[in-house]
Amino acid sequence: MKVMGIRLLLMAILLSIFELIMINIAGILPFLAAHKANISGAPFMDFVTENFMNPIGTSNSMIEKKNPLFFIGSGAVIVLAVFMVFFAKGGKGKYELADKYGVHGSSRFAQKHEIFTYGETVEVPAKQLMQDLDASMLDSKGEK
Repeated sequence: MKVMGIRLLLMAILLSIFELIMINIAGILPFLAAHKANISGAPFMDFVTENFMNPIGTSNSMIEKKNPLFFIGSGAVIVLAVFMVFFAKGGKGKYELADKYGVHGSSRFAQKHEIFTYGETVEVPAKQLMQDLDASMLDSKGEK
């Protein structure tokens, strides 16, 4: 139940962010049509600020004017938010463990059956190992 609450909260946040962006996009065409005589002097920042400060009023005016971009955009925002929250898979999965796939630079501890393979590894007593080590450190004259 906790995960579902987090997903619903995430969906509400995504809906509000995407809807604010969509309100600005849907309102830009009527705004440009109203200021087509002097586009360079159009108050773009006032338009964007008004949309961010009063998104509900802007949405209501777009609904009253039957702005098709607003309706299409709102539907797309809802579908996108639902898909992102409920159907998009996380970044982890089969790549969570390096054991299951080979990647340059990945490492893990070896397992015993990989190290001690019958016929490949030979057990040497500790005394013999030390004698072999000492013998390998002698130079060509027989001195250490």
